[in-house]
Amino acid sequence: MILKDFPAGTLVYRAHTPEWATRPTSGAGAALKGGRFNRERVEALYLALDEVTALREYQQTSPFLPPCTICSYTLENLVDLRR
Repeated sequence: MILKDFPAGTLVYRAHTPEWATRPTSGAGAALKGGRFNRERVEALYLALDEVTALREYQQTSPFLPPCTICSYTLENLVDLRR
């Protein structure tokens, strides 16, 4: 696990499907099928350092941006998976 400290008050972003917009910190959606860094049944919250990256991650390969709710989170440390 790679823990990275960020300055207090650092904002990160996540775009949620309408289904999970009411539970923006749960990570339950990622647990349904698993993701790039979590196995099935393991909750994970994937975050981005800017809004555009969060939206592109959400959009993935679709030519259109599906409906979503973008949330901002304040953090101090997290697991950094950029490398």
